[in-house]
Amino acid sequence: MPNQSQPSVNTEHNIEQEIATLRERNSLLNILSEFAIALLRLRTREEVLWYTANEVVGQMGFDDCVIYLWDVQTQTLIQQSAFGHKISEQGSVNNALTLRLGEGIVGRAAQARETIVINDLSVEPSYVMDMQQAGSELAIPIIHSDQLIGVIDSENLAKNFYTAEHIKILTAVTSMVAAKLAQANLIHQLESSISELEYAKKLQSVLFNIAALTYEDENFFKVYEKIHHLIAELLYAKSFFVAVYNEETRRIEFPYFIDERHPDLAADIGPVDIEMRGMSAWVIFNNTSLLLSRAEVLERASRGDFEILGTVAESWLGVPIHAGDDLKGALVVQTYSPLVSYLEKDRELLSYVSRHVSNLLKRKVTEKKLQHLALHDPLTGLANRSLFLDRVSHALKKQERQENRLCAVLYMDVDLFKTVNDRYGHAVGDALLNKFATLLTQQTRQLDTVARLGGDEFALFLEDIEHQATAIQLAERIIQALQQPINANEALITCSTSIGIAFIHDTSMSATEVIRRADTAMYQAKAAGRGNFQLYDPQLDRANVRDLVLGEEIRTALAERQFELHYQPVIDVATGVAVGFEALIRWQHPERSWIAPNEFIDYAEKHRLIEKIDRYVLRQALQQMCIWRANTGTAPKVSVNISGRHFASPEFINTVLSLLEEFEIPPNTLGIEITERAVIDKFAIAQNNIQILQKHHIRVLLDDFGTGYSSLNYLHQLTLDVLKIDRTFVKGSRGNQQENPIINSIVALAAAMNLTVVAEGVETEEELKVLQAAGCDLCQGYYFSKALPAEQAIQYFLEHQTAIVGI
Repeated sequence: MPNQSQPSVNTEHNIEQEIATLRERNSLLNILSEFAIALLRLRTREEVLWYTANEVVGQMGFDDCVIYLWDVQTQTLIQQSAFGHKISEQGSVNNALTLRLGEGIVGRAAQARETIVINDLSVEPSYVMDMQQAGSELAIPIIHSDQLIGVIDSENLAKNFYTAEHIKILTAVTSMVAAKLAQANLIHQLESSISELEYAKKLQSVLFNIAALTYEDENFFKVYEKIHHLIAELLYAKSFFVAVYNEETRRIEFPYFIDERHPDLAADIGPVDIEMRGMSAWVIFNNTSLLLSRAEVLERASRGDFEILGTVAESWLGVPIHAGDDLKGALVVQTYSPLVSYLEKDRELLSYVSRHVSNLLKRKVTEKKLQHLALHDPLTGLANRSLFLDRVSHALKKQERQENRLCAVLYMDVDLFKTVNDRYGHAVGDALLNKFATLLTQQTRQLDTVARLGGDEFALFLEDIEHQATAIQLAERIIQALQQPINANEALITCSTSIGIAFIHDTSMSATEVIRRADTAMYQAKAAGRGNFQLYDPQLDRANVRDLVLGEEIRTALAERQFELHYQPVIDVATGVAVGFEALIRWQHPERSWIAPNEFIDYAEKHRLIEKIDRYVLRQALQQMCIWRANTGTAPKVSVNISGRHFASPEFINTVLSLLEEFEIPPNTLGIEITERAVIDKFAIAQNNIQILQKHHIRVLLDDFGTGYSSLNYLHQLTLDVLKIDRTFVKGSRGNQQENPIINSIVALAAAMNLTVVAEGVETEEELKVLQAAGCDLCQGYYFSKALPAEQAIQYFLEHQTAIVGI
């Protein structure tokens, strides 16, 4: 009899299977839905990969899942995230595999860009076993906009595990992952671009601020400190120092030293590498950057490349700085933290920054040289008159704030020095002055100022002395020391000095007045028989009488036309052709023969006679130009020196324009020479007058460039035509360009500002060659001609209109 219940049982079983299938499908769809929602909050690539492998694939009942990403650079597929036995922790994979395109089932899926299902891996020749043998494998490529991103790969221990529903859902997951990864990559690229842009802006700002340090009046320690703060904006620099090679002491010094392990150490008192065997010394002398880890430091030190000084850092980076021959050093950063390591990109960055720092320091060194030359005597290296006046003025201001401070000025010269010069020559005379300067320095305290004021005149400034006896005893020691002959260039010279002493009691006195009193006391000492000292005695002050006589003589000279103009030719450096003249005043005194300008110009400026002298010189020069034009048909360019007081006066411009009109002289043939001091004292007026002169095509020349305090700060604000390099920078110059950085710097600066350069005081062929090599435009000096009377000057000009062969 047939079984009537069998169809009913089968039907129930089929229904249960369908219900199970629907539940599985519903579960998979729920997983897919949750994944789509989760993708909205997932931000990074790592988060997406982790969630996909563990929260999505893991819930689908798979034994494991590995997600490979395509690396464009290496052209390989690299395991990035996993679920199952491959997982270690979030963001890491156990024994991560790397596969090429076409290698294994994953490589085939990536190469073919299509899903591959292997139901029985035991018979699959291309199968690459990972950590354990599997029964079946499913690999689905991750593709977006036809670009391969990676592969999602799953293995199962059972054969024939993966169903069509699995493949369908995992394909949908893969598609969503592809879109999200593409979005994440785009966001990452945008963030990287923004980060790089912000970094580039920060780097540009740092380099701009480094360049701006050139124009700040800071000492080198302040410059190094600001460089440290700027570099710290770009990389980790809690430990930072500057190493410098001191050529004089032949050792490595650290003028700026910040070490995070020793925060109590003063930054301006760094260690010293006497043997020059440290890592910084290696960088300096090899002129090569050095990037080392702790292990590499120890290994290189064991090989003898360098010695370890102090605590070994976890990471060390040093790059050379090279500011010409005057400054060689290194910038160094180091860290003791194992969490920080300097990379190759940091080496490239610091090397790039160091080149800008080198340029900054080169300009600072040149500026310091200019300032030193402006304030020191080139022969003896002592302070000059400007610096001496500044020191005395500063002391007078301090004395106003602090009572009971006694100071003194000692003024002296070498008795009968002219006789020594005439008998032995200038070489011996210069050697004698140097020995005399050394003697004064040896007899004074370190805080005292020793100065050469000009010729054989010297001065000492004693600040904060307890009583007058200190200055008197110093004068006695100097006089006593000169009892012994001085060996000056192998000539034994017995000489003496006369010393005048003036004490500062009244703070209302100016520095000039104090020095004048000491000068007067020196003449009192000479009158007493030389080789002694005298304290200033107002009863014997002959300066007032001398000044009255000199003033009257100047007025007489103007009225009787005792002043004459001599004209020094200005020469084209490249061709030797004469291009014009500088007009120089000479005084032919009826009783004292020729008197040099330095003997009466200072007095004339103090007593408001200088304007009359300026007008006299302007009229004489323009009248002579008119005569030359009438007699020869030639009108050479002539420049005239004008005092700062007259240049800033209201009537100056009208005086010049009226005289040009009176003598019918083309304005572009006249040049007005002014000094830096004339410009700086009344800058606004000077700037306006310069503009007016140039509007009328009258040339403006800045004389004695580089000898003032502020030339580099003010120069870019003025519309000048010509810079004149002071003779102190030209004298004794020789050799190649590297040996004459100041001349080269001034010429380069003038070229950048489209200014003509005239070098003064050229006396030798070597000096001329230096100027030619530097690209200097014009020059003047005894090598070509001294200042000549008018008739000889025009004759010289006419004879030197053809280029000189070989010049």
